[in-house]
Amino acid sequence: MTIKETFHEVTAELLTDECGKSVLLTQQFGVDEPSEVLLHPLQLRHFAERFAGMEPVGWMSSEPVKTLARRLRTLAFHTDFLYDYIKNHSDHKHADLTFELTRVTALSEMADEFCADLPEDPSEMDDVPNPQPAPAKSASKGAATAVQAALI
Repeated sequence: MTIKETFHEVTAELLTDECGKSVLLTQQFGVDEPSEVLLHPLQLRHFAERFAGMEPVGWMSSEPVKTLARRLRTLAFHTDFLYDYIKNHSDHKHADLTFELTRVTALSEMADEFCADLPEDPSEMDDVPNPQPAPAKSASKGAATAVQAALI
């Protein structure tokens, strides 16, 4: 099966043989023999991405990227929660929390920067967990780790 299309005097043919799919590009220059080049479809896609500024197909919809995006949003949620707690609910009258507030501000800004380019598409937002703060006291360190792992 072949598919053939012409665009601005260049003909592209999608060919399938025992080696798989390939794209044959043909351009006629006057009365001379036509110039032809045979490319793998991925080579053609690479050049289109490189020289025409096209985005890679499906890079945001791959499972590893969705997982990473979900984890980054969870990290941002927890750092924002910690920042708000230290800033608004800590005992600033009896303790100097300047260092802690500076570090959690930096952490929160980093998490926001990691999430800055993630799409805000509502269909992907359904996958974002709505984590709840961990209880004030947990039975053991392992219990807290289990709660964190469930959120990720």
